[in-house]
Amino acid sequence: MSVFSNTYRFPDFSFEIQSQFKNLLMKAIITISLLLVSNTVSAQSLADLSWMNGYWTQEKNGTSVEELWTTPDGGIMLGVNRSIYTNGRSSFEFFRIIETQGKVLYMASPGGQAPTSFTLTEVSSKKVVFENMEHDFPQRVIYSRNGNSLTARIEDATGEKGMQWTWTKTKFD
Repeated sequence: MSVFSNTYRFPDFSFEIQSQFKNLLMKAIITISLLLVSNTVSAQSLADLSWMNGYWTQEKNGTSVEELWTTPDGGIMLGVNRSIYTNGRSSFEFFRIIETQGKVLYMASPGGQAPTSFTLTEVSSKKVVFENMEHDFPQRVIYSRNGNSLTARIEDATGEKGMQWTWTKTKFD
């Protein structure tokens, strides 16, 4: 018989004590669950993403990739990415992270196209995750920082299909 059953009695315990125990246990479970969820998205402020700010560069196999993020201010962070390939061609993407209606949104505009929005789902002192499960690809955008390195990863909902870039913080001239 279940410990939470109203008909089961612990030896030497009255029904009232059992009921109070059940209520206390349920409150503890709910409180712990809320703490875990709120810790995942504990901050809905751009100030918590200030670690992304700066000029980031990568040189790999003759390809030059740079990403620049402004300091969060006025409810917005602006970003731009430029890749220059060995064949002389290039690509670019505009980004913005905004605070709106109690949410933080990452908006990507590859090649200057109309923006696609991703909602903040996880944030810590050196990692942020944005998701849009209705988008074809990517469905998740992840930024993380380790010392002077900034890593961006885009992936599908399972995390199995993805792409990743790591840049080094560089002085902007």
